[in-house]
Amino acid sequence: MKKNTKIQNYNFDKICIMGMLRRADIIPTKQRVSLAGLMFGKGKRHFTAEKIHEEAISSNLHISLGTIYNTINHFNEYGLLKEVRISNSKTYFDTNTTDHHHFIYKDTISDIDNKELKLINIPKIPEGKKIKSINITIDLVDDN
Repeated sequence: MKKNTKIQNYNFDKICIMGMLRRADIIPTKQRVSLAGLMFGKGKRHFTAEKIHEEAISSNLHISLGTIYNTINHFNEYGLLKEVRISNSKTYFDTNTTDHHHFIYKDTISDIDNKELKLINIPKIPEGKKIKSINITIDLVDDN
């Protein structure tokens, strides 16, 4: 059940993280609290499960990559993260869950505010459907 949970700019101590998880109807287990600290403790950011696993190892957290994937997918399902697919083989997660778009350059993702992009023509929507959101990614290359 996906909730529309907006992340504030918290000082992410353990109590704030536990409150954030509870507001999203997620049971704040020790591992979830630790992983949420890694994911949200640096402000708005983009990351892969592998990056969080590296950070967990560096922080002496003994959490398997499988558990990290499960936790990230759970947080995504409950609206704490936004999934950003940059290719068929690479998925990033974004702590900024507001509607916005992305520039992608190699393995770097940066946000584009909705106000910076004006959509002039939207294709006809299939019958019986409505737009949930529009997510645009702009792939960049070097200018040379």
